[in-house]
Amino acid sequence: MIRRCEFKLVYDAVKRSGVGADFEAILVPTKTGRPRALTAEVFVTGAVLCALDGLTLTLKNIHELLTTDLAKSLQVLIGVKADYEAEPITVRQVRYLFEAIDRRFTFSVEQDPTLSDVEREIRSEALQSILDKLINATHPQSMPKQTALAMDTSAVEAWAKSKIAPTAESDEADVLPHEVVDDERAAETVKRFDRAERKAKKEKSKKAKPERICHDPDAHGGYRTMTYDNKSNKFNGYDLFASVGVTPVGGDTDLWPKVLIAMTLRPAAGDVPWPALAQLDRLVDAGHPIDEAIVDRGFSYKIPEHWAGELKKRGISQVQDIHPLDQGVRDLNGMRIIAGVPHCPRMPDRLIDITRPQHFKVGELKKKASNGARLNQERNSRDLATFHEGIDERSKYAFVFHENNATKGDPFNTRWMCPGEAGKIECSLCPKNVEFPAGTPVVVDPPELGVAPKCCSQKTVSVPGPAIMKLRQELYWGSPEFCESYSRRSNIEGVFGNLRDTSNQNIKRGFCRVSGLVKTSLMLAFEVVAANIRLVRQWAKRNSLIDDPLCIPMAKDHGFEELDENGKISLAELSFLDRPPDDLAE
Repeated sequence: MIRRCEFKLVYDAVKRSGVGADFEAILVPTKTGRPRALTAEVFVTGAVLCALDGLTLTLKNIHELLTTDLAKSLQVLIGVKADYEAEPITVRQVRYLFEAIDRRFTFSVEQDPTLSDVEREIRSEALQSILDKLINATHPQSMPKQTALAMDTSAVEAWAKSKIAPTAESDEADVLPHEVVDDERAAETVKRFDRAERKAKKEKSKKAKPERICHDPDAHGGYRTMTYDNKSNKFNGYDLFASVGVTPVGGDTDLWPKVLIAMTLRPAAGDVPWPALAQLDRLVDAGHPIDEAIVDRGFSYKIPEHWAGELKKRGISQVQDIHPLDQGVRDLNGMRIIAGVPHCPRMPDRLIDITRPQHFKVGELKKKASNGARLNQERNSRDLATFHEGIDERSKYAFVFHENNATKGDPFNTRWMCPGEAGKIECSLCPKNVEFPAGTPVVVDPPELGVAPKCCSQKTVSVPGPAIMKLRQELYWGSPEFCESYSRRSNIEGVFGNLRDTSNQNIKRGFCRVSGLVKTSLMLAFEVVAANIRLVRQWAKRNSLIDDPLCIPMAKDHGFEELDENGKISLAELSFLDRPPDDLAE
């Protein structure tokens, strides 16, 4: 049974978003014809309540919730019933509305090849606008605009089974052999591409087989991180691009609720950066002064023209982990480029490869932790400490950023100061009349001044943007400051975990039994709205904040009385159903 106050809370949020008017304007642009009994606002409210109730998002369940789980007087009020004695709407009417929405918003080539590119863009933007408005309506009105985001992608399996092999691997979609900085890894990459090319030729030479069709034409085969639950790194469906606001480093982690602030759904195995960049642009247009994006290796591995350069144009700095194939050293005019930073040519070789720990941050043990958990924490803490020691020693050989030095041909050109000139290391080529602190590294066997590279004979040296732009970030990769900042990415992982938790939204194959990008996007948005409302209310309760309409405490539930066929309170005796049958009686 859905209480009136519960329905009102969700309905008011949907009404505040304004999506009802958007739906109606597209469904009935001329405002003619007989009005529908089921409005878009009521349908969306029913779907969100269905998700909050933990039910599978099927049209049948949404229909049953609106027609059986609401009081009859409320059904009349929202138009589900014409009057108290009339029959409620049918499931066919619910299905008709959802199909009409799908027809008006579908923009993929697979679903409607007759649309022009302009029409596709208009429909895509209209759908995304509705998703953005729905999610924005679940944010407390007092929540400040975000300046830093944690961004990530997550696989959403389609209801239709896969009949097509995955088309691309997200970690390798944009990499080419010559872009790998380490020679040994480059050789491995070349071999992998050669194998893929031979396999493609072999497949092409085979006799053509009949085309296999998937029941969801918008879903694509893709790759994901294999976990205990999904058992495989392959899936058929969509990629969810999502963003979560994060607090400044060292700030109160519960300053605002950890909820999604934006989402976009696209067929799997696409080009990762573009939906994410479009999401950033929409948030900036909505008033979020974003200046920092925290991303994982799936983004940092993309070629700089597609991701890092685009962020730089927008004035957004990134906190990123580095893909294993991007580790290693590359020479640039005598300098050693490591993790997007130039280093001294005489840096010891042992500092080139520093083993990355499994975790950049080790949490505290629970009070009653098992011996296995204690041993695991000790190992992780030891590995992290060893990692920090190596990174700290290597960072002393790193050049120091001096200034941006944009040129006509290279807007991302920069100038860097030699670590000896900056006083980080002792070098005979940079004599200084200062007393270095104990433990300062000393450059062993520096090059002769006459044959030394330019970086050793000048106070500052110019570094072209393409040489470091892909991996460059403000904080030195691996430093304690970097690890502390990067650990804020756990916010997006926590939200994804919440959406997939079986006791919450339980997003997995079959959470909604519809096909197509538009339908799946809307159903997923209903689940996100439900999760956001639940998380916002929990956050408000923890912090004693009840001013926002979403956070108002529910009225006390006084129970209900069963009415008889005359509408009176039933005082009949207990029926035989409440007594054990004769064969069970003693």
